[in-house]
Amino acid sequence: MPQKHLMIAIDWYGPYTLEDAFETAKSDFRFALYLCIGKRKFQRKQSLQYVGIGTNVSKRLAKTHHKLQHVSRDRQIWLGEIATAEPSGKKMRPTPATLDFAEWAYARFFDLPLNEKKTVGMPSRSFTVLNRWWKKDYETPFQKRPHADWPDLIDHSYPDWEQPVRKVWFGGKQERILGPDYARPGEKPKKGLNAPPPEEELSKEDKRLRLDG
Repeated sequence: MPQKHLMIAIDWYGPYTLEDAFETAKSDFRFALYLCIGKRKFQRKQSLQYVGIGTNVSKRLAKTHHKLQHVSRDRQIWLGEIATAEPSGKKMRPTPATLDFAEWAYARFFDLPLNEKKTVGMPSRSFTVLNRWWKKDYETPFQKRPHADWPDLIDHSYPDWEQPVRKVWFGGKQERILGPDYARPGEKPKKGLNAPPPEEELSKEDKRLRLDG
């Protein structure tokens, strides 16, 4: 029986300096991803540089990290927490499957210049990764993605190699559906001119990154 499609939601928090990421991870994160954005020597534009994981992720965020030290300017660290449950069944390795395949999605399909592992072979399971970005208070969502090359969704089909891997940037028109009145106790129903607009346009960046087709 083939494995079921794996859904992986990642809540990303940041941006941090490397020093702050280490301290934050030491107190608040254990099983997590970390992603580095910045500029290497001679680069003019900030770009996605490296992704890694750790079952005790603070230990991966040392100043002497063999890859992160190459990102010398405008460096940002984002800490990623898996927000979905692990697949059922017998555990085959100590690293959670969701964490392992999330790293594989970035290392294999983003052409990150500092990654070497998981950049050649194809992931051995179909999955969809959903990215969400939060500020360092852990509560406030970002209204814009941290970087134009960082998509909302990564979708990989296995073993159907004829299906393309899809990286999706949500864009265009969005509709906000408010909860019913009973879900907002103490508030008067929002109607007419008091209601928020049902549709909102995204930023020019999101429009530009709209998925073709």
